[in-house]
Parts: sequence; C-alpha cells; structure tokens
Amino acid sequence: MCRLFGFRSAVPSKAHRSLVVAENALGAQSHLHPDGWGIGWFEDEEAYVIKSANAAHACDRFRKASTVLTSHTFLVHVRRATVGVTDHLNAHPFRHGRWLFAHNGTLFDFPTVAPWLASQTLERFQPLILGETDSERLFYFILSRLVEAGGSRTGRDPTAAGLVAGVVRQALLDLDAACLELGARRPIVNVLLTDGRVFIAHRAGMPLHMATQKAFCADFDTCPEPSKVCMLLARPANTKVNHLLVASEPIAAEENRWETVEDGTTLALDERFFLRITPPTAGWTQPELPEEYRAKAAPTCRPA
Repeated sequence: MCRLFGFRSAVPSKAHRSLVVAENALGAQSHLHPDGWGIGWFEDEEAYVIKSANAAHACDRFRKASTVLTSHTFLVHVRRATVGVTDHLNAHPFRHGRWLFAHNGTLFDFPTVAPWLASQTLERFQPLILGETDSERLFYFILSRLVEAGGSRTGRDPTAAGLVAGVVRQALLDLDAACLELGARRPIVNVLLTDGRVFIAHRAGMPLHMATQKAFCADFDTCPEPSKVCMLLARPANTKVNHLLVASEPIAAEENRWETVEDGTTLALDERFFLRITPPTAGWTQPELPEEYRAKAAPTCRPA
C-alpha cells in the first residue's frame, strides 16, 4: 500500500515542509513505502510530474524538488508496490493533459479484474498505458467515464467539480460491484484527482484525512483574508475555504486541524474554493483489507 498527499491553495506555496521537514512528513513515511515516489504540480496552465523508482527518504532529487517547487496545487505519492515492479513508470502520480491522479490501495485478484477494466476503457486511451500497475489502468478507466460524461477528451479543458466528483464516485462504485460479480475481492481505492482547477478525493478502504483549518497561524494578525476561513472551528458541508490538504496520514498535526474522512466519502473542491463533502452512498460498507496486506497498510512512524 502507498501514501498520498494532496494540496490545493488559493496562494502558491512550497511543499517542502509537508514532504521533508514536518512531523510525519511524506519523506519519513517512505521508510515503509520505499518503492518509488512522484510529485505532480502546476505552473501557469501546465501540469508537470517528476518521478523516481528510488525511496523518497534516500533520494536527493526528492529533497531538491520539494525545496524548489512552488505551486497552488501538489499531488505527491510514495509507493509500496502490490501490482507491478519497482520502476519509475509505475510510480504515481499519472498524468493525462492537465489531469494528475494518484491511488492508494489495490485491485485484488487483478488478473480477474483487468479484462473488465480494459473493456470499460476507451480505445484511444489503451496505448497510453505504459506501466504495469492496476493504478494506471484505474486512472484511464476513470478518464474514460469522464469523457463519456462530456469531459474533455484531451484533459485540458475545464470541467465542473460536481461532474468530475460524480463520475469518480460512480466509476468506483461500478468497479466495486463488478469485482463482486467476477468473484474477486472488493478493491481498495482511495484516489486523488486534480487538473489544477478542481480537486477530487475519494476514500474507499484505507484511512484518509483532510485539513482546511490551521491549528495556529503566525500570519493571523496581518492576513488580508477578512473571514479567516482557515481558522474556523466549524465548517458546513459546502463552504468556502482557502486551502485543502488531503493525506493518508496527518502531517504536521501540531499546525493543521486534521479530520478523518469517513469511508465512502467524496470531497470536491471547485475552482472558486468551495468544498463539497458527499457522504457515503446508502448501504455502503468499508471493503475489508485482507490479512496479507495489513502490514503494508499500517500507519507509519517517523524513525528514531
């Protein structure tokens, strides 16, 4: 199993603290998730990705990239391989146009599920799958559903957050149902998807946490934001925020007010920074993690 970190802010920022310096930073988590890393970010209107098969905590490129990159949106992943060898092509995030995608979990019994997934993926996307992972195939399955729902074929044109969130949610529900019909174990599919305008997260099977509020802020007295929405103690289900952090494990818990995302929940941050939280579908139950995968899914502790 892997670890995810996503960040979207109204103000361009560096990710160095969350990736390297902070308590339980993603680099520290990579001690138990050493099979590659990737950082996705945006500059102007373009999405960029840097990836490696190395362990993030031991990689100078990871430290350098986390230090120099500044963006309003980051998608970062450290991998613990379940499907596919350790290779930079199998590292996340995956990119198509402006879309960046990362997955934490596994499509169990993948040889059984893979033909169904391929049958649900548009032919135009098939040659673009370069790696071996279930995650990359999951990405292009979701993109296929998005195109069929009226989304951009190139992945570059704006798409409403509500449409994207609905497509992601239904695609993962359909995948869950298909696995049951095929006699496969239910998949674990925590996903993050962003085009730098909208930011979508969905939890299905693994822990996921979010933060929109600061525990403290050194700039509180001088901040020009009149509402101070990042310091609110209560947040309606659909409200304006200044930033959204989503992570497999809380990072810098002393700085941010982390909340646990309920399993089956979808988060959708739109281009105006309104956050909509859609609760689990009626009757949803959390997929069970098989015993042989539980060690890989255990929370990470910073090495002494």
